[in-house]
Amino acid sequence: MIRRRIREGRPFTFLDEGLAAAGPVPSANNLVESWNARLRDMPRRHRGLRLVRRLKAICRWCHQHTERPETDAWLAANAMTDERLERLYRQAWKRSPQGQYETFGIPARYGTGIDWNEFHTRVEWQSND
Repeated sequence: MIRRRIREGRPFTFLDEGLAAAGPVPSANNLVESWNARLRDMPRRHRGLRLVRRLKAICRWCHQHTERPETDAWLAANAMTDERLERLYRQAWKRSPQGQYETFGIPARYGTGIDWNEFHTRVEWQSND
């Protein structure tokens, strides 16, 4: 399909001409996908923490990136508790397609171990200090 589009001189067929009428169209991904990628990256950046702590890190990131975030005192008073997060996650797991046929409970997700690179820095030469 892409070869045919290149032959036709239209490799980028996803743009609607009506979009350009409203102004310049950004060349990068849309903002929503940019935010989604950052949220998906949060659990990877917090490997080694319990699932609830990783979920709290996502909640805090979302709070800090709102238009007008509340103070830290407000966040401490109104943040979700560990028990509530665990309950919500269990409900979501039970309703998920994978949770429908797996009976042994919530699984440990991939990448929960500690990465060697998080504790060591590569250098070009060996240091004998």
